[in-house]
Amino acid sequence: MNLNDPDTAREELDRAVDSGNPESIAQIAMFHVWPLLNSHTEALIAAVSDLDPPVLERYPALRIVHPMTAAIARTSRSAKPLLHSDNGRKMSPEEIDFVLLTQMIAFRVSGELEPALTFAKRLNDRITQTRVESRDRLDGPLWFFRLQIGATLLAAGDTSDALLEFATARQLGKLSAQQDAERTAVGRVALAHAVRGALGDAQRALDRARELPAPSYAHATASITTERAAAALIAADQLSADLDEQLSLLEPYDANDLIWPFALLARCRALLARDQPEHALEALRLARGSHPVHPGSFAFDVISAASIKTLCITGDLTAARRLADEARGAGILTSIASVHLLLRENRFDTAADELRLLTKNPTLGPAPRAECALLGGWLELARTEEVSIDTALRVFRLVRNPDNARLLTTLPRQLVEAVHARLPAELANELESMTEGRSYFEMQIRPTLTQGELRVLNALVTHSSTAEIASSFFVSPNTIKSQLRSLYRKLDCNTREEAISAGARLRFLSPTG
Repeated sequence: MNLNDPDTAREELDRAVDSGNPESIAQIAMFHVWPLLNSHTEALIAAVSDLDPPVLERYPALRIVHPMTAAIARTSRSAKPLLHSDNGRKMSPEEIDFVLLTQMIAFRVSGELEPALTFAKRLNDRITQTRVESRDRLDGPLWFFRLQIGATLLAAGDTSDALLEFATARQLGKLSAQQDAERTAVGRVALAHAVRGALGDAQRALDRARELPAPSYAHATASITTERAAAALIAADQLSADLDEQLSLLEPYDANDLIWPFALLARCRALLARDQPEHALEALRLARGSHPVHPGSFAFDVISAASIKTLCITGDLTAARRLADEARGAGILTSIASVHLLLRENRFDTAADELRLLTKNPTLGPAPRAECALLGGWLELARTEEVSIDTALRVFRLVRNPDNARLLTTLPRQLVEAVHARLPAELANELESMTEGRSYFEMQIRPTLTQGELRVLNALVTHSSTAEIASSFFVSPNTIKSQLRSLYRKLDCNTREEAISAGARLRFLSPTG
């Protein structure tokens, strides 16, 4: 690989193209790939696009700019460049770097994050263990390698390690002679902070990015879509006045880039905060139908979590439970959504266990940690029918923070009222002004059943009449009728079928029926 003047590289590429010799075009394109990629992207793409597959197999690093690579990666066809041992021995160290980079990006675009992370590690190992002089020059690609390793970590949901890579790319970008380096890296820093809910850090990074010169063609799409996704996530969490404007700037659902899961997250958060679950389900359907989504990816975590929360809002707890069981271990967002579901199912012990596991996670960002604290308040209220003064103050501090405006919409009405009742008058008045005009869902309080009512409820599953139940328990039919009336009143139902359904939802039915 050569790092000569970009215009010299362009002149040599033009001569190769004019010659019509595919091998010469590939050799020159590979030799000058980095200066061409940064300064003459369109010419490089045009030259590589005309190369036949056999030529590309000998120069797999050129796949990084081939327009079909990203499109094919979304289908069942393989678009992952292979490094054959014979070709590998003939490659320069710089070319091996770019082959690993291309393999990592190709798997990432296809949604297969496990192999993408494997190639990210291999590239990182080469950077740290194998010195390549051209890589470490001020006009070299080291910042870009760090940026793409960070992007792969981000696509896998690892925001903590991604931030470290982006910070390194940013530092290298400041030193670099390439105008796009710092802005591209700072935009990714903003996005990672926004996903974690560190909105102050995200906004500062976003402001810094926009102070820098406009990105060139080579990095314009990546920079602009990243910055817009970060801005939309900030607006969605703060429920800011410009939320609709920020959402309108996002790429369409079928956009083929790293950013689509983050744009989807912003859209779904806004829709659920506005109590529009049907629109959220449609957004999820469109996005999932347009992209390959595999377990282990941030996209899988986003879709699973948003689907579970949406189904909870629509009242379809059965479908939400099925999805939560299938997506177990998908990521932090899904784990939090599963706690929401457990609380709605009145499975308080399991919810408490899940919350303990979540809060022990050292990588948890500010927003997930705040949401866990609010869920803890909900759990305390559900278990004891009240909240302590410490819990009330903790919830108040969280909802007072404008960065948690969206989280406020996820609370049950009873929790807001219980917190209000516990606070000193001055703080209670402040909470009232903050929550005025907002609507909250009704937390379904699990009724307390007597042993006799529990016995009758379970008997409804296996006995077809009141007389049969009375006979099996050696009591009079009138006794069973009295218990049924009390049972129906507590479960807010009128028929046997409704009672059985409510009993299953509230976990009153024994495993044997």
